[in-house]
Amino acid sequence: MENRFNLETMSSISQPPVPLGVLAAATPREIETALLDEQTDEMRFDGDVFGFTVTTHFASRVYGFADELRAAGKKVILGGIHVTVRPDEAMRHADAIVTGEAEEVWPTVCADLLAGRLRPRYDGHPTPPSRTKPLDYSFFGNRRYLQPACLFATRGCNFRCSFCVSSRFHGPFRLKPLDVLEREIDQLSELHPDSFLQFTDDNLLGNREYGTEVLALLRRKRRRFAAMVTLDQFCDRDLVREAGESGCIGVAVGVESIDDDNCASVSKYQNVGRSVADAARWAGECGMQVALLLILGLPHDTPSRTARTLSALREIPAAMFDLRILRLFPGSDMFDTMLARGDVTDCWWLRDDPLPTNHVLPNHLRVYFRHPHFSATELQRTALEMTRDLNRMDPESVARALEVGRRRGDAAFAMTALAVRARFGSDASDLLERMDATTSAAVGCDERDSLLRL
Repeated sequence: MENRFNLETMSSISQPPVPLGVLAAATPREIETALLDEQTDEMRFDGDVFGFTVTTHFASRVYGFADELRAAGKKVILGGIHVTVRPDEAMRHADAIVTGEAEEVWPTVCADLLAGRLRPRYDGHPTPPSRTKPLDYSFFGNRRYLQPACLFATRGCNFRCSFCVSSRFHGPFRLKPLDVLEREIDQLSELHPDSFLQFTDDNLLGNREYGTEVLALLRRKRRRFAAMVTLDQFCDRDLVREAGESGCIGVAVGVESIDDDNCASVSKYQNVGRSVADAARWAGECGMQVALLLILGLPHDTPSRTARTLSALREIPAAMFDLRILRLFPGSDMFDTMLARGDVTDCWWLRDDPLPTNHVLPNHLRVYFRHPHFSATELQRTALEMTRDLNRMDPESVARALEVGRRRGDAAFAMTALAVRARFGSDASDLLERMDATTSAAVGCDERDSLLRL
């Protein structure tokens, strides 16, 4: 989609929906399958049976599609993280739902569908690594994704941050067999020889021994790659050097907050006592562009703290800063705790949005909870101002990113990182203007009360 302010997306970088490729591989050949991806395709519903993977952000939108399709006599199957944590809600909009990981139970769903005995609910379970099969990436066709070579080597996460629901959905931390991973890398190398590999794992290097084997495989294949890492891994100098020598050109790091009490308050203990600045400098020396992932709206955030945080972050040599507002997802410990206190709107994904600024901001900046030190619009304004200021295209930051690219011999990726940085900054400036226009027009809106209106 070409839409500078696409309010229904979480990212400006499109990539193939790899989980749907997993299901396609598990679908019997008697069933003809086709992918409909809103990132790249015109939304035309041609077919008899439609399966949707549902995330909380898009639940209301998917339910709308599902209701229309069922009214037209089509069958609808819903699955995904949101369906798993809110199965009763999802069943009102589907002929069948699948909870948990669908890979193992999907052949049964398909067999029942063909036999005309589709059940209302199927419960999936974590797929054992021994039963993992290589994806067939030809399923995604010639769609023009900005990051086409996406894959994962692990499932789940070995941490339990209280704001996260995906670690609970994906079950125990599991490792893909190296021979399966190698076949996928070979396939992607043939399909996208000029693209770097984008690992979508929550915690690619969470198992040190396996991570070393993955890095050795990538070094042998001579493939550039980017990945997400946790802060404790990012601060492991030997691991970061090893990753750089294996072809890593970029890392996204889940910092969330530079304040230890904020990290501890959301059970992100792996971040406590870490020096982000030192680790970022070392990663740059190893030839990696660094993206810091941050959350505003954690329990101990205050206006004075965010000013201090902004000053500290400016000293960190990162290629880009991706700042989002805390989102409370059903199924997370933090959602349950705040719901019991009356500080988050239950079923916010289904409500008519009472906060005017939520309508003009992208999903990752919308607010559906009460914060003890900020109003909703104060959180949004602060997030936008920090994003704008941290991603300024000043000469020092540009020169640093280009120097990191020179060390890796990859000027193209350095320019890509700078382009993303520039977009983050310019979009934040433009959204601030839209927010100003909206708040000026919203006369007499008591946002602290309307925010939690049921």
